[in-house]
Amino acid sequence: MKQSLIAILCLFLFHQALFAQGYIEKSHPEITELTQDDFKIHKKQGAYYNEQWAYHVILDNGAQIYVTYAVHHFAGLRNSSSSGRLSLLNWKGENYSSPREYDLNNLILQENPYKMKLHPERDIWIEGIPGFSEHHFHFKGKYEIHINFDQPYPGFKPGNGIFKLGDEDELGMFVHIPFSRVSGYIADDQDTVKVSGIGFMDHIYQTNLATRLFESSYKFNGRTENGFSGGYFMVPKHSSNKAIGYTYFYDGKTLTLKNPEKVTVNKRKEVLVTKIPVDITVNYEDGSSDTFYFSEVEEKVAMLDELSAFKKLIIKPFLGGEVLFYRGRAQTNTKEEVYFNLSLVD
Repeated sequence: MKQSLIAILCLFLFHQALFAQGYIEKSHPEITELTQDDFKIHKKQGAYYNEQWAYHVILDNGAQIYVTYAVHHFAGLRNSSSSGRLSLLNWKGENYSSPREYDLNNLILQENPYKMKLHPERDIWIEGIPGFSEHHFHFKGKYEIHINFDQPYPGFKPGNGIFKLGDEDELGMFVHIPFSRVSGYIADDQDTVKVSGIGFMDHIYQTNLATRLFESSYKFNGRTENGFSGGYFMVPKHSSNKAIGYTYFYDGKTLTLKNPEKVTVNKRKEVLVTKIPVDITVNYEDGSSDTFYFSEVEEKVAMLDELSAFKKLIIKPFLGGEVLFYRGRAQTNTKEEVYFNLSLVD
C-alpha cells in the first residue's frame, strides 16, 4: 500500500513538471453562437475527463439555488460516475445541501428533447437545450425543485470555446444561459411553493482534474441597472496569475465580451478556517479592469467532506489538494452588486 501511494505521488509530480513546461493557448475573444452539440456530453478525452453543467438561480424571495450536474472519470482508480449537487440557500431561513453520485452506467440520455437523467430511479435530471427548446432542471431530495428557464438570453461561447493548457490538456467553456427569467416550484412534505426569479447557467469540460490544472477560479453573475453581467475566469497552475475565461456585460442593447489577462489578489482574509481572496482585480486584454470586493460568504463546500478521514488522507495528496468552494456576494469598483463563486485548491 505504501509503495502504491509513493508511485501515485511520483506520477502526480511528474505530470506537474510537464505542465510547468507547457503553455496557455486562449480561445479568440469573439462571441460565437452555440450549437446543440455544444450542450451535450462531449467525447471523453483523457483518463480524468470531467464535465459540468452549473446553474445559479436567484429567487424573488431572496433564496438561491445552486445545482451542478456532472460526469466524472477516474483513470480506473474507481468507477466513472455522474453526480448532482444541490445547495438551497436561505429557504425559509435555512440552508440545505444534497450531494448525489451514481455509477455512470445508470446515466440515461435521450433525444428530442435532449434529456440527461442521472439514474433511472431518481428524479434528478435536466431537459431541453437552451436556445433550441424549452429548458428546465429537476432535483428531488428532501426538497423537490423544478425550475423552468422562461426567457433565456441567447447563449454563446468565447471563440471556439476551447482553451489549451500545457501540451495535452484543454478546457471547454460554454455559456448556455447568460441570463433568464425563471419560474417553477419547491416542494416538501408540507407544501408546494411556486417560485420565480432569475437564473444563469454555464458548462465546462476539463481533460484532467481541476486540482492538477488550476490554482483558483472565480465566477460571478448579477443584474445591472439596464441589463446583466457574468464571468468565469481561472488561474492555471504555473501561470504567474495569468487568467483564462471570459467576462460578459449586457447594457440593454449590446452584449460585450472581454478576455481576462491576469488576476491579482489584493487582500486575503480568514473565512471559515481558510484564508481566501476577498479583494481581487481582473485585468482584461483590452486594457480595462474590474475589482471585486467579496463582502459576504453564504456557503462553503469542501469536495472531500463526504469521505472518511482515512480516505481523505489517502486521496488528498494524490489529487494535489482539495477543492473548496465559497459562495456569496460581492461589490465591484463600479458599485455593482454581484454573486460570486470562488474555488481554490487547499
